[in-house]
Amino acid sequence: MLDAEIVQLVAQKLGVSPEVACIHDEQVEGFAQRLFEAMSYFSPPVLPNDVAALNVNDITYGLTLKQVLLTAGELGHVVFVGRGAQLTLASYRDVLHVRVVAPLPKRIERVMHRAGLNAAVARELIHKKDREREESIKELHHCSITDAHLYDLTINTGFLDLPCSTELALRALDLKAQSLFHPSGA
Repeated sequence: MLDAEIVQLVAQKLGVSPEVACIHDEQVEGFAQRLFEAMSYFSPPVLPNDVAALNVNDITYGLTLKQVLLTAGELGHVVFVGRGAQLTLASYRDVLHVRVVAPLPKRIERVMHRAGLNAAVARELIHKKDREREESIKELHHCSITDAHLYDLTINTGFLDLPCSTELALRALDLKAQSLFHPSGA
């Protein structure tokens, strides 16, 4: 399963630290940041210590992320978590695109438990990450992350635990693979 590892692979390909890559992961720059970057091409960099980091923006990061996803997708037998993989690999017929959702109270409970946060901070963190993901998908792929047509299957983990969700996804993958090799009505 590739999640945070994707950021490390992109950072490695860009020649920057994972921390620099993380800044651009599932986020979109605002107009002011883009203007500053455009202006910086006409003047010397302010901090010349990490030249590679100065050349990374959301567009560069997004293109490199797509290359990493496509390369890993070609190798097969990999699970991607987020980062628009369902769009980058949309044309791959042998890929199962799964959206995992849960009711907000359940998500808050999980974030509180995992990160040791109170409910208000967990709620704000969830809303912030949701906004960043939605904006990132809109910017890079010009669509909404909630578009049901992007997915083969949606699993609500508010009602199904991890083992059941995994079993369901694996069964769906098996059924999709069977339909590719034995199409009905052919």
